[in-house]
Formats: sequence, C-alpha cells, structure tokens
Amino acid sequence: MVRTVSRRRSKRALLALATALGAALGTAAFVAEARAQGEAEAGIEARVDTDASAEGDMRSERGSREVQLQVIAQEAAVHTGPGASYREVYYAKRGQRFPVLERATVGYWFRVELDDGTTGWIYGAFVAPVDRANEPPPGFFGRMWNGFRDTFLAPPAVIGHDVQVSFSAGVLGTEGLYLVRPAWLLDEYIAFEAFFGLNARAQQDVYLGGLGWTLRLMPGATLGPYLNAGAGVAYFRPKVDNFADDDELLMALNAGGGFEITFKKQITLRLDARSWVFFDPNQASNAQEFTGGLAIFF
Repeated sequence: MVRTVSRRRSKRALLALATALGAALGTAAFVAEARAQGEAEAGIEARVDTDASAEGDMRSERGSREVQLQVIAQEAAVHTGPGASYREVYYAKRGQRFPVLERATVGYWFRVELDDGTTGWIYGAFVAPVDRANEPPPGFFGRMWNGFRDTFLAPPAVIGHDVQVSFSAGVLGTEGLYLVRPAWLLDEYIAFEAFFGLNARAQQDVYLGGLGWTLRLMPGATLGPYLNAGAGVAYFRPKVDNFADDDELLMALNAGGGFEITFKKQITLRLDARSWVFFDPNQASNAQEFTGGLAIFF
C-alpha cells in the first residue's frame, strides 16, 4: 500500500516537473519570438526614420541650393512614372547628377530633371543625395555660363539616336532655298545624308536632290561642328512667263560644314554654309548656301 502511494506521488511529481519544463520552454520561445519581432520592427522604423531624415535634409537644402541626386549604380533606368512597370525613357550612368523635383507618395521613387529638360522617375536605391557644401562656388562668369547652360542648353541629341530629319531654309546665291535633309546615323561621328529641296529663283525654279555624308568633329560638344559633302542633280525649270530659257538637268556637287546646337526639350538648331557647283559638259556655275533650321532625332 505504501509502495503504491509512493509510486503515485512520483508520477505526479514527474508530471508536474514536465509541465513546468514545458511552460518554461514555451515562455522562452515566446520571449525569443517577441524579441525578434521587436528587433525587426525596430529595424524597419530605423530605415523609415533614415529615409525621412534624408528627405528632410533634401527639403532643408532646397531653400538654399538645388538638390541633386547622383547615380551610384552602374546603370539606372529612368521611367515615365514612379514604378518599374512604367516605360523606360533613359538609362543613367554611374556618376550622373540630376536635380530633384519631387518624391513619390508611394515607394522610394524620385522625379528628376534630365539633362535635356525632360523629366522621369528613378528608384532611390540607385542614387544618393549630393552634398555640395564643400564644393567651391564658381566665379561670376562661371555662374553666368552655368545658368545659361542649365536653362537653355542640353546634351547633343545625336548620341543614342539612329535617324535625323532636318528642315532648313536660307539662300543659295541670292535666291531663297528650302531643303529637307534626312540622315541615317551610323554612329555619333558619321552619317549618310540625303537632300531634297527647291531653289526659287526669279526666272527659274531649281529642284535639288542627292546624297552625301556628314562627319561630326565633336559629337559630345554643346556647339557641335561638322563637315559635309554631297552629290546629286539639279533640275532647272523656267517660270511660266520665261520663254528664253529651256529645261536643264545638271550635276550638282556641294561641300561645306556647319554647327548643331541642342536646346532643352530636344530642340536642335542647325546652321549650314556650303559651296555648290552645277555643271554639265558644256557649262558650269557655282553658288554659296547659307541656311538655318531645326533637326529632329529618332
């Protein structure tokens, strides 16, 4: 009888010990899980505070000087909206800087102004704020040039495009000249260019057409010089009240050069100066072209 009671007491003691041990282990696991969850929440709050602090720093700088972001990734896509699903409009390289216009209300995206004056959205993990406090301020003429460049000028549009279409007007000799010049860009230096136009003279209309090539000497320059040469034909047609001249078809050669200036919003101004020669086996004449116009790149 005594042994039976003793065994029952031992079983009860072991059961109580097991229950206490299980409760202790459960409490420890609960505490560990709560601690891990607390650390995770603290980390999230720390990151949020860091982002808010960075945004606050940007806003505080905005009143004194333009806030800029510098690309720290090898390449960063710029999208039309604050999300990776939006269309990509530009690929920024490491080290490029862009002024900040605003931050998206959802997600870590910033709207920046590109060098050509257009805008896009870039992901915040690929950029970092630029601290320009230690940069020496430019001089008077430096400030004037920087202001003019940032307000009006943009990088040359020839880089990154394959097709150019130019519309020019001016004079050939002393008469009006109107030309369309489509071009295929082999690279940023060399392009094949066609020309079609009208030289409206007092007694004749001269229709021009042909092919040529363009060599850009400084593709990355703000004021980009280039050389050009071409060959084609010129069809001389008398006016309806001109009974003295006949229709003529002459060979046409031209050579010269010019400049391209790219403004904001991808507006490119083109200035040309060329010398033309019209000839056949029996005659030859020459005239000087001075034209200006706009170029569109695709």
